[in-house]
Amino acid sequence: MKKKKIIHIITRLMNGGADENTVFSCNYSVQNGDDVTLFTGREQDKEILDKIDKKVNLIVIKNLINEIHPVKDFLALVEMKRKIKKISPDVVHTHSSKAGVIGRFAAWLCNIKLIIHTIHSLPFVNENFMKKKLYIFIEKITSLITNKFINVSEGTKNIYLKYKIGTFSNHHVIFSGFDVDKFKNAKKHEGENYLNTNIKLISSKVIVRVGRFEKLKRYKELIETFNKILEKFPNTILILVGDGELLEENKKLCKKLNLENKIIFTGFVECPEKIIALSDICVMNSEREGLSRAMLQYLASGKPVVCSNIYGVDEVIKNNINGFLYEIGDKDGLYNAISNLLNDSKILSNLTNGAKNTDLSKWSIELMVKKIDDLYNSELSINFQNR
Repeated sequence: MKKKKIIHIITRLMNGGADENTVFSCNYSVQNGDDVTLFTGREQDKEILDKIDKKVNLIVIKNLINEIHPVKDFLALVEMKRKIKKISPDVVHTHSSKAGVIGRFAAWLCNIKLIIHTIHSLPFVNENFMKKKLYIFIEKITSLITNKFINVSEGTKNIYLKYKIGTFSNHHVIFSGFDVDKFKNAKKHEGENYLNTNIKLISSKVIVRVGRFEKLKRYKELIETFNKILEKFPNTILILVGDGELLEENKKLCKKLNLENKIIFTGFVECPEKIIALSDICVMNSEREGLSRAMLQYLASGKPVVCSNIYGVDEVIKNNINGFLYEIGDKDGLYNAISNLLNDSKILSNLTNGAKNTDLSKWSIELMVKKIDDLYNSELSINFQNR
């Protein structure tokens, strides 16, 4: 296959699964000899920027922001259209909701033959009635100019098809890859050395939650539930791994509840596998995910998962086998699931073994980037034949 020109577009580059996997795709293509450009907004984390191959052409679209802003959104569209026209790519591949809409329309206005969008999360799930209707309408309109959708789970695909966004034939499932072996091989003592805390972890049960501090991750709910857990299980520690706009707010909540000797905030860490290795139980209580990569990392580390029952998680989490599922927003369900594991060592042991035996071979980085590249090549070949 001849050298391809590819543009990836993402709203922001933060320390998250969608952002990192976009970088994996960019790096794979450029290392295979393709010409790769990455458009992103100004909101960026240094750690993710450092992972981008130097041969990737990074372009900042200054008006591309996460919030809805008609003037800036229009200016971002104009800027993207101008740059796409100049580069004249074979493929425009968009990620995240805002970049997905603006980027696909900019590509369509430039008559790009292959427009692909990855659904990392569902923008219209758990929104109020009017927002949900608006988002679904926008997604339906944008689907008309989208050649292929990539879903990170069967769950996201099924939701899009339920609302008639795209067709069965243009939806593909390519699982979001990560370094499975790194998590599988991490040792507990590495985490103890890495964490360097005055809080004693020896002889304590440790609960870990990994993710950005943002509203959809429901950290406040977890901290309040943990406060209740301590009444029955005082010898328990909660480690919260990640950064984000709500980090300081949650630290204040921790202080207000006098939990400073029971909750550890690590901020962003380069080696989450070392922290997860310390845990007995891991939690993913988000109200919206594509398919949480942190949840997969927990399982790769052999840790049972207490998980909100959002779309797609039942593809991996089997209730009473490798974790417990509870309904979103059900604080009692979250409390009971964690309590059951802390209260019964046999249940904890059984679910730990179930986590260790979970087959995660479909979530390798190598398989993900290869499947994406194969999709590019097959679709470009079809386009060439139809000229």
